[in-house]
Amino acid sequence: MDTSQLPEARVTEMIAKVVAYFRQERALYHRASGPLAPVWKSSMQDHFSKSLLDTVKTITLNGARIPPPPFYSEAMALSSGVFPDFVHLASLTYIDIIVFNDAIAPRTLFHGLVHAQQMASLGLENYAGLYLRGFLKTRSWINIPLEAQAFQLEARFSMTPPEVFSVEEEINLWARDNRF
Repeated sequence: MDTSQLPEARVTEMIAKVVAYFRQERALYHRASGPLAPVWKSSMQDHFSKSLLDTVKTITLNGARIPPPPFYSEAMALSSGVFPDFVHLASLTYIDIIVFNDAIAPRTLFHGLVHAQQMASLGLENYAGLYLRGFLKTRSWINIPLEAQAFQLEARFSMTPPEVFSVEEEINLWARDNRF
């Protein structure tokens, strides 16, 4: 499907659906989520603010899987069939709740925290707009600038020894430079 021909009203409607989906899923998972364990907070403190680490909650589904969003078939069509199957993702971040399909791992947690910080720094509506417009432009979720940044920062985090850096500052830099 040629996404360059989508009218702005349709793009705005799609963004609103993504925002509603994130809010709905956050509310659903919030009930069973818990605060970030102290060991995880400690391992992430060189990259994220105490306030973010104190706010974010996690849940591990342990056998259950994150279901696809209601707009999954449309996303598949828009990407010519190249859109991730949510049941195979390690985690998904719903504003300040990170849902893990399986056990929490350092890199997966870091990636989820990057998205939580992106949403906190950019605002949910702006994040959703940047994410959707990036998807429509690249037609590949992995090439969306927000994802590219999350993967780049995740790679920096996993270096031995890890470099100390502020994810929030990196996000603000990218926003200031219009890299999203």
